[in-house]
Amino acid sequence: MQNDKWKTEYPLPENLTELSSQAFELAAAQATLENLASVFFPTSLANGRNPLFDTQKSQEQSELDLPGVEAIYRTLVEQIPAVVFMAVLDKGIGEAYVSPQIEELLGFSQAEWLNDPVRWYHQIHPDDKDRWSGDAARLFLSGDSLRSVYRVMARDGHAVSFHCEAKMVRRDDGRPWFIHGVAFDISDLKRAEEAQQKSEEMLRGLFEFAPDTIVVVNQQGKIARANTQVETMFGYTRTELIGETIETLLPERFRGRHIDDRSTYIAEPHTRPMGAGLKLYGRRKNGSEFPVDIMLSPMKWDDGGMVIAVIRDITRRSQAEESLSDYADRLKFLSRRLMEVQETERRNIARELHDEIGQALTGLKLTLEMGARLPADGARASLEQAQVLVNELMARARRLSLDLRPAMLDDLGLVPTLLWHIEHYTAQTRVRVHFRHSGLETRRFSAEVETAAYRIVQEALTNVARHARVVEATVRLWTHEALLSIQVEDCGSGFDSEAALASSDTSGLAGMRERAVLLGGQLTVESAPGDGTRLTAELSIADSPVANSGEILREEQPG
Repeated sequence: MQNDKWKTEYPLPENLTELSSQAFELAAAQATLENLASVFFPTSLANGRNPLFDTQKSQEQSELDLPGVEAIYRTLVEQIPAVVFMAVLDKGIGEAYVSPQIEELLGFSQAEWLNDPVRWYHQIHPDDKDRWSGDAARLFLSGDSLRSVYRVMARDGHAVSFHCEAKMVRRDDGRPWFIHGVAFDISDLKRAEEAQQKSEEMLRGLFEFAPDTIVVVNQQGKIARANTQVETMFGYTRTELIGETIETLLPERFRGRHIDDRSTYIAEPHTRPMGAGLKLYGRRKNGSEFPVDIMLSPMKWDDGGMVIAVIRDITRRSQAEESLSDYADRLKFLSRRLMEVQETERRNIARELHDEIGQALTGLKLTLEMGARLPADGARASLEQAQVLVNELMARARRLSLDLRPAMLDDLGLVPTLLWHIEHYTAQTRVRVHFRHSGLETRRFSAEVETAAYRIVQEALTNVARHARVVEATVRLWTHEALLSIQVEDCGSGFDSEAALASSDTSGLAGMRERAVLLGGQLTVESAPGDGTRLTAELSIADSPVANSGEILREEQPG
């Protein structure tokens, strides 16, 4: 049935009708090709000869026809979106061919390209010429096909990337005959590849040089990738971590729970911070722990889902938060103590006004009233007694005023006020004070600095009298660059300074420290039981006016 169909559609020569089935099918295939070829060679077929299957041609004629640029060849190649080229190696330039696409792609006409035998070599990109020369040499020597990518410079100077494939055909005696090849413009593909490469390099750079540690974890909880920050943050090399579970980077006490949480997250992945509301910790290779923030993001991958974990070391932030919390606690404590001190001072002032000044005024009033009723001699004695009461009243009022704030601090400055205070302090406590100062002789500071310095010395000497059990102490003040330094030292009983500063009962020390901190300085206390105490405060005086800053060290003994 099949043979009948071939006979009907493709009539065969009479001498083939008696062939076997296999020979018949072969002849039918040849007839089919001849019919298809007749589309391109109608004239030759009309004469009963097909140039593609004509076996009567001489070998010499065939050799001349095969590399020639026939109309059929031109028709086919000029429809291909590529540059087709051919050159007969032993026939000279006249037997070369290049398809007209050369003009569209490089801006040179066929004639320009073919009339200059070395133009094609000149137009190869300089960086690709050596490689092309090597590939061409292998083509001639070994006969292997040439397949590679080269850049060719167009007329306007821009480079066009071509994927070239060329083959050399040899004669029967092995001599090179002709080269035939095709070059596809892949400039768009190369640009896309370069853009993709740049994008990948940018993403790699973002991944590698991100300020945080980035770890990619697969669905089994194993680390598939990590950036360089993991080495700095955790102390592991990336080689050590690849393939290990993410729990390697967690403290041991959290690992069991994290495995369950990880399974829950993988079942329903979504972008979220890890352990919201909880304090999270990482574990370094050396076993030390540090606080972290972790952000989780799911990601699709070829072999399944992945999770990107961005890990940030928040040690400094935690320390700052703790410091801020401690400062807030101290501020609350000092606020309470301030109100308590204010109330205490108000009670003291009220008591002073009522018990001493009030009684003195009452006595003065009675004395004057009595003197008004007495005769002249008695009135004179009563007036003298009233004068004594007025003098006492003035002294008590002035002492009360000085306790609140010495007026001489504003009028005379820090050094004279401290000398006056130390004189009265020694008279009251019997503790002798060695006062030394440098750079303060004629220098004035801002009211805030002078008040803080006076109150710190006042409070420190009060503590010496109360707790040190000594008969002498030393007070030093000096300036250095933008700092006013204050030091109060004794060789008394001493105390645990760290415990005292941490205690809520030492409002005096806390108050002195806050005064120093508020002025951009600091306060330190060096003490131990039985070793005495040294208190040092530093106050910023960068904005204080300067009258004179001599550096003569002077020691003064009050009184």
